[in-house]
Amino acid sequence: MTKVRLCLKLAAGCLLLLWLAVAAGSAGQWQRDYHPSPKAQGGKYRIAYCETEAFANYAATLYNLVQGLAKLGWVTGVEDLPYTPGQKDTQAMWEWLAAHDTGPYIEFVANGYYTYQADPGIRIAVRQAILSRLNHTSDIDVMLAMGTWPGQDLATDAHHVPTLIFSTSNAVRSGIVASDIDSGRDHIWAHMDANRYRRQLEVFHDIFGFKRLGIVYEDTVMGRSVAALEDVNAVAQERGFEVVWRHVDDKTRQGDPKLYVRQALAAHRELAAEVDAMYLTQYSHRSSAMLPELLQPFYDQKIPVFAQQWGNENVNGALLSVSTTDFSGIGRFGAEVIVRTLQGEKPRSLPQVFERTPLIVLNLKVAAQIGWTVPVDIILSADDVYR
Repeated sequence: MTKVRLCLKLAAGCLLLLWLAVAAGSAGQWQRDYHPSPKAQGGKYRIAYCETEAFANYAATLYNLVQGLAKLGWVTGVEDLPYTPGQKDTQAMWEWLAAHDTGPYIEFVANGYYTYQADPGIRIAVRQAILSRLNHTSDIDVMLAMGTWPGQDLATDAHHVPTLIFSTSNAVRSGIVASDIDSGRDHIWAHMDANRYRRQLEVFHDIFGFKRLGIVYEDTVMGRSVAALEDVNAVAQERGFEVVWRHVDDKTRQGDPKLYVRQALAAHRELAAEVDAMYLTQYSHRSSAMLPELLQPFYDQKIPVFAQQWGNENVNGALLSVSTTDFSGIGRFGAEVIVRTLQGEKPRSLPQVFERTPLIVLNLKVAAQIGWTVPVDIILSADDVYR
């Protein structure tokens, strides 16, 4: 049995123990009464939404939260909610939800959709608008926040509307919550899966035993957070490999959409001469069509590329990913948190940790391109295989 298969079995065992421990407490959250109930003051519970930018993880999370609410009976008629795996757009989903009758309990507020568009200037204006609304209008019962920026802006005592935060790189390191088990504020909750990128890197290293790992990221607070740089450096120190980095200027894409490609390609060509493995971190404005050109320098040198993000990264060129694509699981978990909040529980009192099962995604075409004979156990362990 390969190390990676053993790692996944151990991870699955730990998740099972965690599950049993949770189930033992208070008869288990899955046995809790989630039966829908009307709002005491009459009308529907009103939910608003804010995101950092258009991003596939946010869209997948939102879609699965809605489906989780449907399974709990709190919304109906959402089977045709427009969503395709991998899409980045959440606004079309929100507009659909606001325009359709989703039952007697929850309203997705039509003018309650906000996005920062990854722009610091827009962030300031939108943050002020949301905080003013939450403080003075009192027309929102629950605020959903996707990403680090909205989490940082809304995890504040400047308002007291229940705010549930999803899809941050690490909500503790970002200063959003106090710890994995305590948000630090009664009205704040954030999903925590702090070790997901460490699990990725450990599996990659178990398989390839690389000595020098390349990484490209924007050298800003957000760029370092999205790239999980602290996790990369921590695993490197523990395992004894070197991290070789290059920077790109993400913001300049607004003036020249092709500048990122030129910068990233130049960085990749330099790294291909210095590393024996590459960690392809997330970049929301990088299209899948760019990947073959961007990754070619590594494949010319027979260097494996590991993708931090699932899906198109593997289809279009990355050799391997250990993804966390269990959005249905976080959807159900998050839906329960929403319901318990609507039922009157303080978000701070609710469990924040949900560790998604790691899935191996493998591209056999790329394996052949770099001359890597994939061990049988890796193929058998893979959940998705692209040929």
